[in-house]
Amino acid sequence: MDINSAGGREAGLSFEKLAAVADYQSSELFSPAEKAALRYTDEMCRGPVEVPDQVFEELRRYFDEAALVELTATIALENFRARFNRALQVPSDGLCQLPANHPALKAAAAQHAPSN
Repeated sequence: MDINSAGGREAGLSFEKLAAVADYQSSELFSPAEKAALRYTDEMCRGPVEVPDQVFEELRRYFDEAALVELTATIALENFRARFNRALQVPSDGLCQLPANHPALKAAAAQHAPSN
């Protein structure tokens, strides 16, 4: 999310919307198409990847086949990068200033907390 947040902000994505990604389902900042794409992203990032038919049905309301292929490739690439960086413990570049209570920051803190 780090480098992509910087690119998104440069392309006009508001900090408010970026900070709301974790709660996209209940946020009024996201369009129905954006929510469908984010639901798809959630499903693709689970293990094992088994995207429910209803998620595809929803996506097809907003995206044609070419857009679905592009969306899938983009999600897969970002998932690959995130897993690669986490596995090698590559630190953030500090490009994304998330609110202190953001789930990503809580997860990172928990990962680096000393175990008893």
